[in-house]
Amino acid sequence: MKISIDGILGTAKKINNQRELEESNFEKKKSGVKADSVSIGTRINSRLDAIETEFKEIQSSLTKHQIIRVGIEQLHDDMAADGRQQQSILKNVTFEGKEVLRSFVGEEITEPNLKSKRDDNAGLINSDVNRLKKLQIEVDNITASDLAGSDRLKNMMSNIDSIFSRSNVANLENISSIKADAVMRLIK
Repeated sequence: MKISIDGILGTAKKINNQRELEESNFEKKKSGVKADSVSIGTRINSRLDAIETEFKEIQSSLTKHQIIRVGIEQLHDDMAADGRQQQSILKNVTFEGKEVLRSFVGEEITEPNLKSKRDDNAGLINSDVNRLKKLQIEVDNITASDLAGSDRLKNMMSNIDSIFSRSNVANLENISSIKADAVMRLIK
């Protein structure tokens, strides 16, 4: 076996080049992880902003539909009595300055029309509650991932919980029921 200085220097160069290549690859992987983490964090924060906006929309919609439900009950009670307060009820049941009961029920107040509108209103409330439950599940999943600020998530969850605990949305089981397979599809 013949050992020469040129052979030793050549082997050293190859080892050096290989080490530099490995270090370069390691740095690329390391910087890629940081970029991915920042990207995921940004996406989660963007989604949380969207969830907050959607939460406010649902909250407003749910409040409006609950006001309409109370107005429909007032109309129903008035019809059972003498029916003289219909126009007053239609005028006084407002949301954000608009006569929401009049626009929802219309001018023709009959028992079948009122029953149909009551069912429509229950469906709208059910839809709002289901949307709220989906948001709650999504926020729970984000919380479980531990990729967002816990204070922001706690605040958001307490807002959602406060809506569920209101007496106007009492008996959620009667309004809506969650099916286990639907929840699993949402989670996936």
